[in-house]
Amino acid sequence: MTKKILIILITLVFISSVWAQNESIVKINGINFEIPPKYQNGEFENNRYRLENQFSIECIDDNIPKHIGLWASEKDYSKDLNIEQHPVRHYFQYNQYIHDNQSHAYFASGNSIYELAWIGNSIPKDIENMIKSTPPSKISDHDFSQKLDNSIKIYKSEKIKKLNDDGEQNYLEAKYHSQIPSDQQDDRQFKEILLTYYK
Repeated sequence: MTKKILIILITLVFISSVWAQNESIVKINGINFEIPPKYQNGEFENNRYRLENQFSIECIDDNIPKHIGLWASEKDYSKDLNIEQHPVRHYFQYNQYIHDNQSHAYFASGNSIYELAWIGNSIPKDIENMIKSTPPSKISDHDFSQKLDNSIKIYKSEKIKKLNDDGEQNYLEAKYHSQIPSDQQDDRQFKEILLTYYK
């Protein structure tokens, strides 16, 4: 009887250790990331792992400008480095919503680029180990920097275009409302203003 109880206990310990191990590993874009203990129990959705405002990791190949643009523009600090055959760009900025510094590291593994985010202004050992544990980059340091720099330029030009578009829209609305009483929304007159402005 004691032998059966012992076997059951050993089986339960083995199952729970396997379960715990699986909980700490997240597969993103075909690569396994071992999540450090303090960042576990987060949510995995749309190929992104996130633990509230504390930590996140995702592959950003689908839209690098969107992901890096804001952080590159608003950064307090920026540094390019290489962590065991992985080109890395690290930014941090003070975030007023969490009342602390927030770091973002962009790094290459294989042919993809990933974004890591955490609280702090330096790259701690556990984050460094996460990067080290992924396959080496197939993107050179130079090409990696160029790709990020080009993405930042795209982000800025898109932002400027949006600001200009918004400015034009505000101008047209102001002109439209100044020419006719607000209770007479004349579509024909508005079209005339548009045609005049864009000649």
